[in-house]
Amino acid sequence: MRTFGLIVLAFVTGVGLMVAALSWQGRAAREYAGEAVRAAVRAGITQETPCAAVLKREPPATVQNCVVGVQDGQLAATVTLEGGRVSVARP
Repeated sequence: MRTFGLIVLAFVTGVGLMVAALSWQGRAAREYAGEAVRAAVRAGITQETPCAAVLKREPPATVQNCVVGVQDGQLAATVTLEGGRVSVARP
């Protein structure tokens, strides 16, 4: 019975660590995209521009693509993360 309990505890801990890692990676990407949108607003950018060109620095390692452009009449950054997850950040 003790072995079974340890196996269940190890499984739950592993899942918790994976969720925490994905949450941290997503937060870093959202912050980067938000900074890019704010910088694009200050610079007056009105066309699609890579986030790295707006911020003059590379994105976090988990970001595959980040583009700042106009969506529905306002600036927004579209971020593509590893695994195909897509997030949109607005000012």
